[in-house]
Amino acid sequence: MRITEVRATTCRIPLSSPIVMGELKFDAREYLVVEVLTDEGVTGLGFGMTRDAPLAPIVIRNVAPRLIGADPLATEAIWERLYNGNLTIGQRGLFMRCLSAADIALWDIKAQVAGLPLWQLLGGFRERIGASMAGGYPRPGRTLDSLGEEVAGYAAQGYPWIKIAAGPLADDTERLRVSAAAVGDSLLAYDAHWAWRTLPAVVPTVRRWTEFDLAFIEDPFPSESPRLAAGLREQTGIPLALGEDVTGRHAYRDLIAQAPPDILRLDATTTGGISEAIKICAMAAAHSIPVLPHIFAELHVHLAAALPIVMAVEVTDPAQEIDLLWNILANPLRPVDGHVIAPTGPGIGAELDRAALARYSTSVETLRA
Repeated sequence: MRITEVRATTCRIPLSSPIVMGELKFDAREYLVVEVLTDEGVTGLGFGMTRDAPLAPIVIRNVAPRLIGADPLATEAIWERLYNGNLTIGQRGLFMRCLSAADIALWDIKAQVAGLPLWQLLGGFRERIGASMAGGYPRPGRTLDSLGEEVAGYAAQGYPWIKIAAGPLADDTERLRVSAAAVGDSLLAYDAHWAWRTLPAVVPTVRRWTEFDLAFIEDPFPSESPRLAAGLREQTGIPLALGEDVTGRHAYRDLIAQAPPDILRLDATTTGGISEAIKICAMAAAHSIPVLPHIFAELHVHLAAALPIVMAVEVTDPAQEIDLLWNILANPLRPVDGHVIAPTGPGIGAELDRAALARYSTSVETLRA
């Protein structure tokens, strides 16, 4: 089997109201979709967020030439060739998102050829996994009452973990108070979205949050400042989830050494694909640190079903318009009673809705043999 074509599609899906995460603002969700085609008719699918960066040209110029003609089952050899062949522009950032999408597509092919769902190929630990609901985003017109209703709705649906997104720090004590009152038997968490910059600016407020018994605070500071995160935990006693935007096993090694998270965040669409994600999960398992992947439930359900160190699958409510990938999928993964069920078909199991893909596509770039 040989790779004959690589296709990179950019899809932009508008939001009805902007998502604001600290200094970050998004008016749409934009995705990279990579398809790897073979001479035996098997096609692999990979995807990830662009974060409004031009990823498709990087795929075609820096990734695809090293894929054409290769055996798609040789995932380790290809990963090393892609990574080492792009050291001067890679290691972190945009290139790793492109490598990740290609690697995911190769693992999709590998599992299809094996006739197994990816999670069984990777380990096969369980079929039913708890879901962590990410919601509670502050948006224009949303009130404390509407936040409480949203959280209570998730609790009633049986989600074991419910996470709300940060707003202005001055408002978030009351937002957490309302959420804690509504969360029921679920565990409440808070996502700071890397918005904080110094300990003195946040510690006096965050110390008061111990009354809410938070499961964790996620990514309070930019990932290049792990010692600030360690200082926050030391001064408040609140557990931390770190690593959502960390790229590659070497960076995770350093994070664990400098500020061991209570929960390790991981995104296979940014950190180097499935090949790198399983190495990082092994590293987390060696340190007994539970792993919570970042959204993309259709992909990360395979890590959670395969590996016991992966504690849950993160999901969002389609009505809240946080992650919009489901708009271009024919079979999005939907939780039932706060849990997801691992797919049974071969490969990743995610299928593109071709009509929707065409509707939201802003570019399609292809390299053929």
